Amino acid sequence: MDKKAAAPNSPQTSRFDEAQRAVDSDQTIEHFRDRGWMRVHQAFDAAAAAAMREVIWNGLARRGIDRHDRSTWIVERPQKLQKLKENPAFQAVGSERLLTVIGELLGTQSYERPRRWGAAFIAFPSKAEWGVPARGWHIDAHYLSQLWPPKGVQTFAIFGDLGPRSGATQILSGAHRLIDSWFSENPPPEGAHSADMRKSLQRHPYIADLHSEGDRDQRIKRFMEQVDVVDGVPLQVIEATGVAGDVIVLHPLSLHVGAPNNGAAPRFMLSGGVTTDMAGWADRR
Repeated sequence: MDKKAAAPNSPQTSRFDEAQRAVDSDQTIEHFRDRGWMRVHQAFDAAAAAAMREVIWNGLARRGIDRHDRSTWIVERPQKLQKLKENPAFQAVGSERLLTVIGELLGTQSYERPRRWGAAFIAFPSKAEWGVPARGWHIDAHYLSQLWPPKGVQTFAIFGDLGPRSGATQILSGAHRLIDSWFSENPPPEGAHSADMRKSLQRHPYIADLHSEGDRDQRIKRFMEQVDVVDGVPLQVIEATGVAGDVIVLHPLSLHVGAPNNGAAPRFMLSGGVTTDMAGWADRR
């Protein structure tokens, strides 16, 4: 294999059908309310995304990972990159475009603009087989967070073109409504911990199936290629793909999980969020 590979994220190596990303239906507040996520298309520009990648590649170079030498891409998910989030290049994520959307989602609730827009989550190409994971599904908020308006939002800032099956986070579209309904009908006992609530949620038939191992192709067909309407809620696993500059905004109750990168280039994503109370997304009780 030629060690000198084409530069990652060039149009020839990672640009996919941008027309697919131009669909307006996933870029609305209504989509967020219904599905629990939305896209802010081109929240920051290509130059800002390139500057962010440069910060990461320079940081990786200090650990012996060469952007042009694929033989050095031996660690699928490099760790100890936390200090890089302090770099001012990442401030471009918090554009007026993104802040306007967040303001609309949170309504009259006040929040402080984050000092940082999250931590870098880099995923190099993996030999692991891509599919719908049966483990690792989670939310990063309290299971009793209020449905609307949300107490905050998560942000997945994509700063390198991210196509299908290339390490994009998988999201259970509609999960926020299912979770809200489940705990309204099955309230946890006083003092229940997150682990207890997670076990409770896994008693839901659809969530139980999502957490059950099975044939890879059948799981892809069941969870990704069809929409199941459960108690009036359309449920479908989607990939948070996008072009560099897109930001995926998630409801706090959106179930999501990491997936292997079976693409040709690293996955570049910054994971952060905004909260309306400094203790986190609070219990609604």
